[in-house]
Amino acid sequence: MTKTTPKAGEPCRDENVGACESPTRLLACRSQVWAVVSDCKGADGCRRMGDTVDCDTRGNGVGDSCSNPGRVRCDPDGGLQVLRCSPAGKLVVEFPCPATPIQTSCVVGDAGLTCM
Repeated sequence: MTKTTPKAGEPCRDENVGACESPTRLLACRSQVWAVVSDCKGADGCRRMGDTVDCDTRGNGVGDSCSNPGRVRCDPDGGLQVLRCSPAGKLVVEFPCPATPIQTSCVVGDAGLTCM
């Protein structure tokens, strides 16, 4: 029997099981329907690793799907913005990093995200 790739919106049986809809999109079975969990636009994309599915989100930017509302990250396109995962599950601009001679991008440090 050939296993088919699930698509968002199709029925599923095993709650919270993950699957790659494509090399750049992670799905999970939620309320017996395949739902988009996150876009996976990093270099490693979405891939099965043994019994789990891994999603590389390092390349995700504004408008991409995300799974942790409230979590912040730097914009992958030069780090000129701090992004936040909205309650709707999409990355939105939290605030821009103003470009000045001494402050040019968002960076991750010991204190979290900051513009430097």
